[in-house]
Amino acid sequence: MDDRLKKWIRWLEIIYYDITQLLVKQNIFWELQDIIKANSKLQKPSSFYKYLGDTYIAYITIGIRRQIKNDKYSISFARLLTELSQTPSVLSRKYFIGLYSGFAVEHLANRDFDKFCGINKDYISPDIVNADLNELNWVASVIEDFTDKRIAHHDKREPKILPKFEEVDSCLGVLDKLYCKYHLAFHASFMNSLMPTYQYDWKQIFTIPWIK
Repeated sequence: MDDRLKKWIRWLEIIYYDITQLLVKQNIFWELQDIIKANSKLQKPSSFYKYLGDTYIAYITIGIRRQIKNDKYSISFARLLTELSQTPSVLSRKYFIGLYSGFAVEHLANRDFDKFCGINKDYISPDIVNADLNELNWVASVIEDFTDKRIAHHDKREPKILPKFEEVDSCLGVLDKLYCKYHLAFHASFMNSLMPTYQYDWKQIFTIPWIK
């Protein structure tokens, strides 16, 4: 296996974990909002709610920024896509078909790889990779600017736009979608989302009084 391919697969493990944690924190935050909305007794001003919102925005925006950081020292999704677009022959049809070998779906390998390059192409299309990278950078641009100027440090310049919650969530949605796409390309394994299924009821703690 090509050393670059080995490196990208190692990177994907790190990126997988990071994006999964972002999605879990996003889910917890919004389910907490639903708990508050469903109980009128909780709908009163509280510094705790501001703390939740501030913490959520700081964690999520820094996490998104980490995935679009694109320099030679970064392990990020944007960096992976950039290197892949520059050396697309590393992710070849031959490698991809080999992942299907011996499985019942082996006959679907060529069809599945066509999604990444078109029919009868030997390796992933750099145009497709660049289009995905551009989509990620576009949805993250407002968040990156705000994070750089207000979260990572306090810049003398004002952020161009203050991102809304829905813009943050939309960016996370793109990250999730694109990761799943390239997980298939590297591992021949399909997934709809990195959001895991809870193995316990994390909301159970709210069914008992916190202050006795």
